[in-house]
Amino acid sequence: MTTPTPRILFIFLEFPDWRLARSLGYPTQMGVEQALRQSGADVLSIPSMFRMDNTSRGNWLSRLRQMVGQRTYDQVWIELVHADYDEQFLSWISGLAPVRLGFVMESLQYEPYVYELEPKLKERKERVVQRLSYMTHVLLADEQDATDLNRDGKVQAMWWPQTVPRDSIQVASRPAQPYAVFYGALYGKRQSWLKHPQLDGLLVQPGPSLEYQTEFPALFDRLQALTTEALEQGLQATPVVLERYLQLLRTLRQDIFALWLRSLQQGVAVVNLPSFFQGFPGRVYEGMAAGKPVISCTIPGRPRTNALFADEQDILLYDPESPEHLAHQIRRLQQDRALVQRLVGNARHKLLTLHTAELRVKQILRWLEDGVETDFSRVEAA
Repeated sequence: MTTPTPRILFIFLEFPDWRLARSLGYPTQMGVEQALRQSGADVLSIPSMFRMDNTSRGNWLSRLRQMVGQRTYDQVWIELVHADYDEQFLSWISGLAPVRLGFVMESLQYEPYVYELEPKLKERKERVVQRLSYMTHVLLADEQDATDLNRDGKVQAMWWPQTVPRDSIQVASRPAQPYAVFYGALYGKRQSWLKHPQLDGLLVQPGPSLEYQTEFPALFDRLQALTTEALEQGLQATPVVLERYLQLLRTLRQDIFALWLRSLQQGVAVVNLPSFFQGFPGRVYEGMAAGKPVISCTIPGRPRTNALFADEQDILLYDPESPEHLAHQIRRLQQDRALVQRLVGNARHKLLTLHTAELRVKQILRWLEDGVETDFSRVEAA
């Protein structure tokens, strides 16, 4: 029996300028959209602009009712953390489809010291939980959040390990520099790690990634500014006009992502420093996709996350309380080419067999249909 093609409304997060947009990796939003379209689903994609409420004339969402008309959907996929939705919009969304899937790209709970550094994070869980009342399902990047919400029983939750598009996964690349690289915001302990004497000359935060050597960031800013202005001035937002905008956005995002992967190839390894987020962030998967060995801290209290990649085979892990241990792991890669080749080859294979965006979307669609969650650390039987 042939499964009907699902009709999906995909509401993704986007930003008004590249300075903000660069923090949102291609795989977590547009990569999912790409995989959904490749799956054969009938997808209407529409961005929700950061810090712009859904009624603002410059936000595509203010035209969504008009574009949808009387049409209904089988599923709605919607970002839940950062977009600005009012209750009326969420109530309307809940009537569009029998399945409403929210996705949460960050942790919902943090250690006390994190709240002292970032008090606004206290509001995140409350905001998401309130929005979950309009959802039937939710994907969560932190495995503990999924466990907690399933225990609560008000919504069906699934852990959502990150991925990369299959066509972005590259073969090994030789380092341009002998040090390891870290890209990311300097908060918490990260500044002190970069300045730690044991890591001097071993770990570097490079300058701006390679897209800043091109016109792409300026083109991104121009696209968003002109589109917002046109919408505010009454542009007729038809599905055809939206698709033309999306084609430009996809091209820019894809081209910039390719340059981002090249940026990760600069050093002997890509390092993941301790993070507020309790999981492997995108840079772990993206470093592997770039053909580089990845060194990551273990994630305390997250056994399923730590089992995604085998230590000493796919990845090198280090104690999140020990800069000295990280330094030791970097030196090993500087001195042992066979270790580098083993890690890169195994990680590439694991990405291709377990962590592509295309595979993850199929797993999500299946879960929405039958409720059975995938073991993301094991290859499924054919």
